Amino acid sequence: MNEDLVRTIWIIAIAATIFIIYVVYVCVSFYFMHNFKKRIENGRQAINVVLYQKFQTLDTVSDLLIKIGYDNPKLIEFDKLDEFKKYTKIDAKDFEGVFNYSEGIYMLVKSVCVNLKRSDDLDDIKALLKTIDSLNYKYFESIQLYNTNIVGFNYWRNLFFTKWIKVLFRKDEMDTIK
Repeated sequence: MNEDLVRTIWIIAIAATIFIIYVVYVCVSFYFMHNFKKRIENGRQAINVVLYQKFQTLDTVSDLLIKIGYDNPKLIEFDKLDEFKKYTKIDAKDFEGVFNYSEGIYMLVKSVCVNLKRSDDLDDIKALLKTIDSLNYKYFESIQLYNTNIVGFNYWRNLFFTKWIKVLFRKDEMDTIK
């Protein structure tokens, strides 16, 4: 065999190997992006469920307080509001605002419970408040996991040598929740 032919075969083999390694690199990055995207969607659904459960529990507490005879205009307004009491999907960018709104109602309920005298309903309300505390814990835990998955997705999206492909496929970066 000719020396030039051997050199050409080696160059082609090396180029083909580099190309195959690059294609595998791109496929692996898309695979991980896909996995993180599924985790992000599952996390978003979990946060939606936690917020829904919190609003349901707050609604139960407000009903009990109104039944006892506590007539706070904000509490009555919340009791009549049906926006978050039905399960609706909330966008990730709106989680913080919805959570802060629920926390405002929660603080109002807690301030009312401090002033209540001993009654049978007070034990029920305290149990519901503990449930809300555990839902808040679950919310913060879910937000941390969601943000971790966002960071993972963005890492694989911005991976060196493959970012231009992801821009072509319109795989945009995602923002974390504050």
